[in-house]
Amino acid sequence: MTILPIAYFPSVHYLKEYFSEATTHLEIHENFVKQSIRNRCEILSGNGVLRLSIPLKHSNGIKIKTKDIRIDFGKSWQTNHWKAIKSAYASAPYFEDYEQQINQILLAKDEFLLDKNQRIFEFLFSVLEINKTISYTKIYTEQTERDFRTLDFMKNSFEIKEYQQVFSYRKGFYSNLSMIDLLMNEGPFIRNWILSNRN
Repeated sequence: MTILPIAYFPSVHYLKEYFSEATTHLEIHENFVKQSIRNRCEILSGNGVLRLSIPLKHSNGIKIKTKDIRIDFGKSWQTNHWKAIKSAYASAPYFEDYEQQINQILLAKDEFLLDKNQRIFEFLFSVLEINKTISYTKIYTEQTERDFRTLDFMKNSFEIKEYQQVFSYRKGFYSNLSMIDLLMNEGPFIRNWILSNRN
């Protein structure tokens, strides 16, 4: 069984692993891991790679399962994330095609991080025009054959087939960014990057 962590606008490498098997389970019974792809993503701005992070409600010293993690709406992170995305990709080829959907995803008042990330996956499935159901773990298992829960999916050392990015003409290619970057630049052709190894 393949297990991945949940992810906020996941990276290209993450999605290649997710779609590499017919059924991949997302881990929701682990103790939440801070500062990870679970609530963070990276986009490419005019000043370089920019990390976006969803603030969460938590109590120091208390372990909470991923499925129970709540989003903190006490900060204006939704507006900040949208402004950053719009600033970075307004001139991208497919920005106008997807700006409304992404804006709606950000502004949706999802109480739990899990719900926000599920909304993102459902949007991705619609872009890919595939009928797929998200599978979650039912219990916590120590280890499985294909266990990617501890892998840092935001590392830019993963080799990704290059594509034209908004700022690549002066900055070169940045590998393994959020699906937002690939989507804004390649639109529905995103499938050529994330479905290429699908069984």
